[in-house]
Amino acid sequence: MAKYKPDQGNYARTSSFLLLGAMLVFGAYTLFYWLLSFRGDADVPGSLATDLGNGPLPVLSLPLTPALLIALTVGVVGLLLLQRLLNRAKIADILIESEIEMRKCTWPSMNETITSSVVILVVMLFFTFALSGMDWLLSNVMSRYVFS
Repeated sequence: MAKYKPDQGNYARTSSFLLLGAMLVFGAYTLFYWLLSFRGDADVPGSLATDLGNGPLPVLSLPLTPALLIALTVGVVGLLLLQRLLNRAKIADILIESEIEMRKCTWPSMNETITSSVVILVVMLFFTFALSGMDWLLSNVMSRYVFS
């Protein structure tokens, strides 16, 4: 399948694929260990944890089990479906338009970013100390005069 508008929205498509792909890979990783949790008895491993090869695989250092095959299949199929999904016309147009709008934004310089962050931290610290002081004062007043 050809890529829909291949010369547009490359940054948005790539970042979307990488972020969603990372979530898919993490899901397949979690699925693998979840499937391995069905081990069966202490003496006999479950059918999903049975080693199909002669020791661990060279690159993964994991034994070749049905759980690994299922998780790899789910991960690869998920990545292929994600690639096809991101090249559908409607979704690709949304990503292309998002990238075009992000290029129109004016981004602050590093100096402005640092200055704004320091101002926010100072204001947060001020309000933290002010609210904790009011809480301490009110709890002392209430414990001495109201609840005594």
